[in-house]
Amino acid sequence: MQISLENTFVRELAIHGDIAAVTDNDERTFDVKFDKVFSKDELSKEFTIKFKVKVSNTSEFTLSIVYDCIFITDSPINDEFKNSHFPNVNAPAIAYPYLRSYISFLTLNSGYEPAILPTINFTSFLQQSKEMNENSMI
Repeated sequence: MQISLENTFVRELAIHGDIAAVTDNDERTFDVKFDKVFSKDELSKEFTIKFKVKVSNTSEFTLSIVYDCIFITDSPINDEFKNSHFPNVNAPAIAYPYLRSYISFLTLNSGYEPAILPTINFTSFLQQSKEMNENSMI
């Protein structure tokens, strides 16, 4: 199966700043979540990785974004593919650098210190998510 990143799309964006409140004691926080979104159409050749990110430099700005990354395939997506490594690890790893670049560019061009998001190991990220889900079922 051939797969490619077709498009990226900012679904929601909010940035709130208070440049007057800037101090030397800036605390930066970062939270990222992502979901896979598949069409209910059995012949669909498209799926989306939906990132939800919150970034904060407490004395300068707070940013939240919903960022969709749309992938296309050359054949219909089946259950085997949905449960495979690609949409769970590879697709987010391919798409995430576009999101990082966008947030860095947006904050810099909005007059703030650029927010450089950390890299993410999506294999570890997936494993931690599985462990958290297993622990929450106990």
